[in-house]
Amino acid sequence: MRMERTITYFDAPGEDNTADVLDCAKKRASELGITHILIPSVRGASAEKALDFFATDDLILFFVGTDPTRFSPETKKRIEDAGFKHVFYKEVDYHYPDEVKNAFRRFGQGTKVAVELTLIAAQLEIVEPGTEVVALGGSSKGLDTALVTKAATSDEFYELEIREILCKPRKTKT
Repeated sequence: MRMERTITYFDAPGEDNTADVLDCAKKRASELGITHILIPSVRGASAEKALDFFATDDLILFFVGTDPTRFSPETKKRIEDAGFKHVFYKEVDYHYPDEVKNAFRRFGQGTKVAVELTLIAAQLEIVEPGTEVVALGGSSKGLDTALVTKAATSDEFYELEIREILCKPRKTKT
């Protein structure tokens, strides 16, 4: 069976792509019946935009931050009040080979981030291994990547699949 899909490419990584990434994620999740969207957010701005964008959708959002000292406490409370989960990646025991991390970076930092969010979600049992999710990523500020992935824990890392690239930057460096 053959499938043709459109991939959206951005000229460069960065926060200017955030609205388009959220739109790509929402459309493909709807088409595939995917219920989980995984969202990184360093300071809370991307989380706020995602909470607003998906406010009327029946989706399960899962947020991953980098450092609690950099993340907005007001945004964390808003995530929790909306009934969603939030973690900081340093609090989660997950691993995969550094060579693979570097290979993902060749597709852009957002690709590596999206893969890591998929591992974290499975590791914490937010999603069951084997479940398709839409995982988002970014390159420091904002969102610039969306993938459809098949979740796996880090112990079963080689079961993880990148099934679709929905959008990403053409250039991997600003």
